[in-house]
Amino acid sequence: MTARIVNVSFVSPPAVKMDEFAALFAADPGGDEIARVIGNSAIDAKGMAVNPFAEDPRGWSTRTRMDRSLAEAVALGREAVDLALRRAGVAASEVGLLVTSTTTTHSVPGLDALTHELGMSRRTQALSLGPMGCYAALPSLLACRDWVEVHKRPAVLLLVDLFSPHLQPPPYDKEKAVVLTLFGDGAAAVVFRPDAPTGQVAAGPGLEIVDAETLVAPEHAADLQVHLGEHGMDVRLAPTMPDVVANAVPGLVGPLLARHGLRHDDIAWWALHPGGRRILDRVEENLRLPETSVRESRAVMRSYGNTAGPAVMAVLEQLWRSAPVAAGEHVMALAFGPGATLWALLLCGTRTDPTERKP
Repeated sequence: MTARIVNVSFVSPPAVKMDEFAALFAADPGGDEIARVIGNSAIDAKGMAVNPFAEDPRGWSTRTRMDRSLAEAVALGREAVDLALRRAGVAASEVGLLVTSTTTTHSVPGLDALTHELGMSRRTQALSLGPMGCYAALPSLLACRDWVEVHKRPAVLLLVDLFSPHLQPPPYDKEKAVVLTLFGDGAAAVVFRPDAPTGQVAAGPGLEIVDAETLVAPEHAADLQVHLGEHGMDVRLAPTMPDVVANAVPGLVGPLLARHGLRHDDIAWWALHPGGRRILDRVEENLRLPETSVRESRAVMRSYGNTAGPAVMAVLEQLWRSAPVAAGEHVMALAFGPGATLWALLLCGTRTDPTERKP
């Protein structure tokens, strides 16, 4: 018996417009650099659980940042999971496992406390994964899938990353300006169900994980790092990352397609992690993808920025809604993060539905 993804739901806090965000830093050392980066970012707005115009977190201690981050992550995570369960038609009491992954919120108990707040059983298992950064969604999906296949019960994956509590104080150089601009807040929830027994039709459309491929380039480990510092989460993002990812991604995708006798043209759509404008440009170029394959990734980045772990799931949700795949159609999800670590997930539609797009 296999496991099927039956819903993906992404939520974000109230959005802050990036031109207004730039004005917040105008008088700070390096504020002009932030304005230039925002102007070139292709990001119009991003969700911020801590609105810096109402309360500026740049002077907060790490403890204050982490406490606030946990409170906001639980609230946003509750919203995402509740929405996903309702859309999937799964009661919280049916869930056998809640997997959580976050890079920006560290606490025990933490997001796992949602098992009780959402009305899940006292016997619901909780598994906390992380921190993994921007690639967290794909290995976490595999963990959920494996559990559902063994236990034959529904499971939920929750990914939450919040960067607004971790805004760093000045001065700002170009790298800090990119980090301040790029990363936004978001949460994504994914509901898995065991597939219908042989001979029975699954209830509703879904996605099945077919295979995965990962690639690590340790020689570039210093190019993207996330550490807990004196002012909360400190992100190191070198300007080399777009080229590192773009040069490595054909060697990630090629073997995965070859194992299943597939070509690029056999992929109905590509869910690319919206890691930044240059990353999307370079990956699109190196994989020779049609512009339509990255349209949703660009749209998600424009509206929310890079929300790290939840980001590729936000793209997956948009693609699933705008162009649902029919049974047998393949899709590819790609995510990249610290390490430098790249992940690819090959998925397949599991049922033809009257509302689905035909091949």
